[in-house]
Amino acid sequence: MAASLGAVSSVACILLFGLVAGLLPRAARAVELGIVPETTAVLVEEAPVVDADLSDAVWQRAEVISDLTQVEPKMGAPPSFRTEIRILTDGDTLFVSVHAFDPEPDEIVVNRMARSEMFFYDDNFNVILDTFHDHRSGYFFQVNPVGGRRDGTFEGDLFEENWDGIWYAAAVIDETGWRAELAIPFKTLGFVEGQDTWGLNLSRRIRRNNEDDRWADPTVQRLSVNVAQAGDLHGMSVARTGIGLDAVPSMSVGGLHDELENRDKLITEPSFDAFYRVLPSVTASVTANTDFAQTEVDDTQVNLTRFALFFPEKREFFLREKGLFDFGGLENENGIPFFSRRVGLDDDVQGIRLLGGGRVTGRVGRYRIGLLDVQQDGNEGFGDTNLAVARVSRTVFNESAVGMIVTHGDPASDDENLLAGADFNFRSSRLIKDRSFSVNGWIQQDFKGNEYGDRSSAFGGSIVYPNDRINWKLKYKEFQKGYDPALAFVNRTDVRGYEGEYRYRFRRQTGAFRTWDILTTANLFTDRDDVPETAAFNFSPIKITSQVEDLFEVKFIYLFDNVPRPFFLTSHIGVVPDEYHGYSGLVEYTMSLARPFRVKWTTAVGSFYDGAGARIAPLIEWRPNKHWLMSVEYDERFFWGFDACKGSTIGTADCTADADEPFRRHTNFNTRLVRVRLQIAFNTEISWSTLAQYDNLSNGLSAQSRLRWIITPGREFFVVVGQDFDATPGDFRVRRTRPVAKLRWTFRF
Repeated sequence: MAASLGAVSSVACILLFGLVAGLLPRAARAVELGIVPETTAVLVEEAPVVDADLSDAVWQRAEVISDLTQVEPKMGAPPSFRTEIRILTDGDTLFVSVHAFDPEPDEIVVNRMARSEMFFYDDNFNVILDTFHDHRSGYFFQVNPVGGRRDGTFEGDLFEENWDGIWYAAAVIDETGWRAELAIPFKTLGFVEGQDTWGLNLSRRIRRNNEDDRWADPTVQRLSVNVAQAGDLHGMSVARTGIGLDAVPSMSVGGLHDELENRDKLITEPSFDAFYRVLPSVTASVTANTDFAQTEVDDTQVNLTRFALFFPEKREFFLREKGLFDFGGLENENGIPFFSRRVGLDDDVQGIRLLGGGRVTGRVGRYRIGLLDVQQDGNEGFGDTNLAVARVSRTVFNESAVGMIVTHGDPASDDENLLAGADFNFRSSRLIKDRSFSVNGWIQQDFKGNEYGDRSSAFGGSIVYPNDRINWKLKYKEFQKGYDPALAFVNRTDVRGYEGEYRYRFRRQTGAFRTWDILTTANLFTDRDDVPETAAFNFSPIKITSQVEDLFEVKFIYLFDNVPRPFFLTSHIGVVPDEYHGYSGLVEYTMSLARPFRVKWTTAVGSFYDGAGARIAPLIEWRPNKHWLMSVEYDERFFWGFDACKGSTIGTADCTADADEPFRRHTNFNTRLVRVRLQIAFNTEISWSTLAQYDNLSNGLSAQSRLRWIITPGREFFVVVGQDFDATPGDFRVRRTRPVAKLRWTFRF
């Protein structure tokens, strides 16, 4: 009971600090509000044709936005080249045009064109919309000079780049520079009906100068998707969504050839999704027989730790409005209360059918709502399972939020499992001059019955100062022994975690380098009696980014692991209980992604448990033009002098894992990961990508080849072929082959 009271009091102190600090921005805002740029979307009856031809007479009615300011390399300076932006609306769609003047159009950088590529490393133009004008969330739209499209959503400090909205763009390079038109249907966006003002930012990147020009908040202290100090877009009260219904039927036809079980199977999977705007700001959706056939394969990872690795979500169904379910500022780490990969995937990452479900997401006033309920098919000894999550938060102090989350259900059993949590996020971009600052506090309680009684909670908090010259973070987390919510990502419990990070940046506008960072990160995990379990300390005295964004880093690493029980590094190599200290150094050179031909090289050497290790990890990537990408990535780690037994016993008295496989002492071993990519973008709508991966620990080779044809945004055709191979030396064979074709068609009403 004392521990529980201590948990509550710790988090209460964090929340109280945030509440008191939250009173300060109101006073600061009156003093340092500054000038907020503003513009109006002019209402027109006849919409422009989206073809990158800006000669449509209707564009002459729009206000011309040309007052951009450099953010990099010379913050506050005028842009190198003029940019003219215009905004119109017909009530159904937001139209944005840009004329990016450039006296040397042959020097415009364009190395990509497929949907959702990283156009940040090309010349590009960005539109950022804060449709709720809440100064913390919104939508991101990016286009490059040949019409390549990329988008995303953001909530607070978390950016979700895997969101694919329905919108249109066209672009062309001419003798004056390049021109583009964007059309963003209001049916794609959530917003408050009748609200006249949205948050807006606009930015242009001139890649060969590594220049970033911005309309609002032109400072290196914040990214353009931080809309705390965005400009104002007026005239949005006319925005309408019509009926607000999207019906999305799809059909997958494919097969499975399993060489190991000598069987073939024809698979036909109809699926249906529907999305209805209950309000322009709230979407209710239903799904039946949810299909993930077109999802990209995970990147293979090699795990040489005692703890499970994190894999990001890639399924579109769970990425839609994902930010509404984020909690406590936790990102890709232990303790995320709702980890969507727990749903529809088993421990071997094999799909489990989702029979159906429903979801409600959106915003009502100052409240954010995320509700999800799905019915998962039964699996290996238990019946159908209902899985649910509810997340509600309320905006306070302009940029901050307080909220709660509840999850229910266990995807791996018939057992009941309930979690409840609360969090507070104080966030300000004005508390200390124009610097950003945030404080998070959170607590979770797992109510599943277990042998540990009431010791099944988790709590933590963080203080973050995420600015350009000085950037630091402090974080604390505690997970009690019984904490094991079935829908969370949990890879260790019965621990306390302390984390810190500090970076000091030297920035130059000219010269050989643009930034020189001195960076230190540290973390310490103890048991709940404060006995150290693991620790890591990284110090980078040299982390230099050049003017063209090449990166060179030197890092020194200390690792500590107090191993409490035996575990396996590989199928034959184990580690016995003991305290281990590791010291290593790393050198890494990464050429900029803006280069058509680039190399990344990582070399590391140092001690590792009882022995020593070294790592060589080269990557070669070639983009001969905007249509092609070819890359080879090789990552090999060598270990030697490894004494797994160390005179102790693992498993049996003769130091064996089992009767047939003894742990090897004083042995050498290696891990190898190879990844090969080939991508062809025939145009901005049709692309073909292939990824092959091999690792020597599993002797597994997998390949996925994926053709994507965007017939029109929202209507797509996929052909995906996946193959798994047994690459054991001398016994290479196909394990299984899975071809599938899928057609998905969106009807908008």
